[in-house]
Amino acid sequence: MKDTWDFKRFKKEFNQYTGLDLECYKDKQMERRIGQLIDREGYDDLSSFFKALKTSDDNLHKFYSYLTINTSVFYRDTKIYDYLQKEVLPDILNKFDRLSIWSVGCSHGEEPYTIALILDDLKSLGRAKIYASDIDDRALEMAREGRYAPNLLEKVPPQILKSGFTEKNGHYYLNQRYKQAVSFQKQNFLSPIYKNMSKMHLALCRNVFIYFKVEIQEWIIEQVSELIPKGGYFIIGCAEFINKPERFKLERQIPSVYQKTG
Repeated sequence: MKDTWDFKRFKKEFNQYTGLDLECYKDKQMERRIGQLIDREGYDDLSSFFKALKTSDDNLHKFYSYLTINTSVFYRDTKIYDYLQKEVLPDILNKFDRLSIWSVGCSHGEEPYTIALILDDLKSLGRAKIYASDIDDRALEMAREGRYAPNLLEKVPPQILKSGFTEKNGHYYLNQRYKQAVSFQKQNFLSPIYKNMSKMHLALCRNVFIYFKVEIQEWIIEQVSELIPKGGYFIIGCAEFINKPERFKLERQIPSVYQKTG
């Protein structure tokens, strides 16, 4: 029987199964990428692809990763992390006794663990609680394990690589004290989660909302920025931009780094 599914049907079924609303993503980009994946993996149609997602956690994880180009490395975008270490973190450590930090869409944990390493280098790891969230269960499992290939650590300063990781059988294992500093949880940030969240002095939402429609991007920015107290910071990806940040009581410090002004 000829497949009768279209993308509207696929999005509806996927939303009911996972809770992730693909209608929030840019339509043409989303449909093109799904179509490319179906062709590449050899599925006959949308319905057989959806069946494969339901029957295999590996397939679902692969789709999540493909959907968001789920790649990262430690100290990604060196200029941003250098600014975080020299300006942002010293500033909020000076303003607030204890810090709450949120890594949104944390993937395999490289971003929140980088923050933990920087805080320890500033001798302030004990003053912060780092939260990290992602919708992909498999990515979170890998993040909690803290095992990384050498190519993901190429930007880590040599002294931190030596003190923060243990090498074994060609992989690097993050030391336990840094793993304990980060709390990972599954979270769909397109759902109304924000009302129940506490204030975050630093929120990193990097290379996350670029995939979404403009109105969804602005909704995410509004929700996250409301969690940040005056003097806190909001960090986005280098390819992302906040139009008229003053609408959200944000002020750009350098590209990708915004401070809450009210």
